[in-house]
Amino acid sequence: MTAASAAYRGYVAAVDAAYVSGGVNTKALSTYASGVILKAELIHAENLRAKKWHSVGHLQIIWVKPLTVGKPDTNGQIDALTLSACIDSSKAGSVDSKGKSMRPAGTPTQSVDEMRMRRIQGVWKADYSQGRKAAKC
Repeated sequence: MTAASAAYRGYVAAVDAAYVSGGVNTKALSTYASGVILKAELIHAENLRAKKWHSVGHLQIIWVKPLTVGKPDTNGQIDALTLSACIDSSKAGSVDSKGKSMRPAGTPTQSVDEMRMRRIQGVWKADYSQGRKAAKC
């Protein structure tokens, strides 16, 4: 589970880099994401580029823990699990093409993310978001 947690942290860092660059720096996304979540992040990056929006600051992961663990295969390897993580965005935010903050007043700055992780050809990747909810953590 340590490798899956590290891959999740890499995924969040890759998303952060893509957003800070205004959707230009997307190379690391395919290293840490696959399937539906990769497609969603690439579409979001495309929208950022088109609108000339970007993020400032960086997301911080407070904790990551396993939520569900898939059954081992015939070799004893677990190929799927769901992680729960606390994300703090208090030092990050999105700005429009003029540099104006797009965060509405009172928007929560912490959330709990649930992400399905899959081992693909021996490499853990974020695969599908199970949801993200505002929460103090």
